[in-house]
Amino acid sequence: MDFHAGLLPKIGKTTFDVSVVHFLLMFGYKLFSLYYPLFLVSIGLSIIKVGWVYLLIYGTIAASAIAANFLIHKINPAKVAAAGIFGYGVYALLMLFNTGIAIFYAAQILLGISAALWLVSLKSIIIESRPENYNQSFGWFYSAPQYASALAPAIGGLVIYKFGFGGVFALSVFIQFINAFYAYFKLNRINSFDGKTFYSEPLDYARGKRSRNIITPVKAQNFDFKNLKENYLNIFHSLKNDRITSMALAVIFVALILGGIYRPYFVLFLKDLNYTQNDIIGFFSLLSLVFIPISWLAIKFIGKISSYKNISFGVIADGIIFVIIGLWSSFLNLIQVFLLLLVDSIAGLMVGSGKSGMMAEKFAKFKEEASTIDTIIIALGPAIGGIVGGIAISKIGFGATFLWSGAIVLLLSIIFLIFLKKQRR
Repeated sequence: MDFHAGLLPKIGKTTFDVSVVHFLLMFGYKLFSLYYPLFLVSIGLSIIKVGWVYLLIYGTIAASAIAANFLIHKINPAKVAAAGIFGYGVYALLMLFNTGIAIFYAAQILLGISAALWLVSLKSIIIESRPENYNQSFGWFYSAPQYASALAPAIGGLVIYKFGFGGVFALSVFIQFINAFYAYFKLNRINSFDGKTFYSEPLDYARGKRSRNIITPVKAQNFDFKNLKENYLNIFHSLKNDRITSMALAVIFVALILGGIYRPYFVLFLKDLNYTQNDIIGFFSLLSLVFIPISWLAIKFIGKISSYKNISFGVIADGIIFVIIGLWSSFLNLIQVFLLLLVDSIAGLMVGSGKSGMMAEKFAKFKEEASTIDTIIIALGPAIGGIVGGIAISKIGFGATFLWSGAIVLLLSIIFLIFLKKQRR
């Protein structure tokens, strides 16, 4: 069953349900996440310490992803996703009753573990559904947070104004707990987990290859870490012989480091340019509202071109935008920044959809491992970027940091595009 109306791109039933869960999750989180750097600064953390907090969160996601991978071989991914969403609710509860630094850092670790659980699981469910177009399906999945951003920051800002951060954390707890139960019952029905899973037979290491790809079904309870290792060896062996995909992942990883430099600090950057909290709330809410109809056209376009082209075009656009922001940060007005970030949102959607679509197409038989590698990449990049950004901004300022990081990403993306054209001749 597909949903399709007018200008809207086609969306499969499973992709729709997973995207709704993702939307609700991000709505509850984005009530406060936009203002989180301001919150961290308000409790006395320096710019560099803000970076360390983001490193802790994203580093935990990366470290927990393989454990999440193993879990979804053993039990229904819908249950693992629901547990991760429930963890987001517990995180908000801990922040609401934060009684000291130990609880604060424990909450960040919990957030990272929870994110790994739902990220790996939801992507695995989409891959398992075998959609008609992976790029388009992941386009819907990755656009869900932007749809949440259309309302969540404004509502969160109003709640913070009336009740402080405690009020917004309480509202987030309520939304996440409701969504956890919704995800459990909704996704548990649509996912086809039948108590069986799959693993790859060992490679012939002496020859470095095998004559046929042997994928063996086993009972989920019999799946062990040796089976998990063989699945990863199969993927890494394939990547070793696929230079285009390997280089695409490397370029994406560097681009995600740029994202880690930009996202935690951009609100502080706007504040540094003397914009008020109300300006920032209106800015990001309007940005997301305008993004919604444009994203429908973007998702259609994403579905018509290859994963590699989505990646290269999106990363090039990211690099150009941050070179512009870095060069003219002191002269840009809010409208100009708005237009640049709107293009950046579309570029990010292309990169994310292309990345996940590429992994799904290449490794559909290893959906759990493909989702895990995808998750590790999107976690490690921002983790490194968060701390690098904190150090760089404290030393050379916002403008120079954005300029140099954007230039590096732009250079690598152009090299990848040239490499892609040569390989396709």
